[in-house]
Amino acid sequence: MRVFVAILALLAILAGAAWATRPGEAEFDAMLKQAIEQKIATTDVGASGDDAFGTVALIGCKLRPSDCMKLIRDSLDVTVEKGAFTTRYKVSGLNREATCTGAFTKIWCEKGAIAP
Repeated sequence: MRVFVAILALLAILAGAAWATRPGEAEFDAMLKQAIEQKIATTDVGASGDDAFGTVALIGCKLRPSDCMKLIRDSLDVTVEKGAFTTRYKVSGLNREATCTGAFTKIWCEKGAIAP
């Protein structure tokens, strides 16, 4: 009987921790900013064979990453669904769609779905 009560107590503590640490929209924006900044920093101009508009956009983003982040974030439609223990983010815009999930202060998305 003690083992059963201990397991229930452990599950209650785990559920409380999951509820208290589920990320919100601010954490999603921080994750998105980090992903975009990493993509900008690791992409060479002209190396990916982009069209002229893509090359100009990349140059602009390399010169002013904060403005680029704001422009990209404003172009995305993000729907936040808070569950009991997780947060689900549905992202659409810029000809892409992705679903991200957040729990225990972490957010993960489909591989390559967020960064441009």
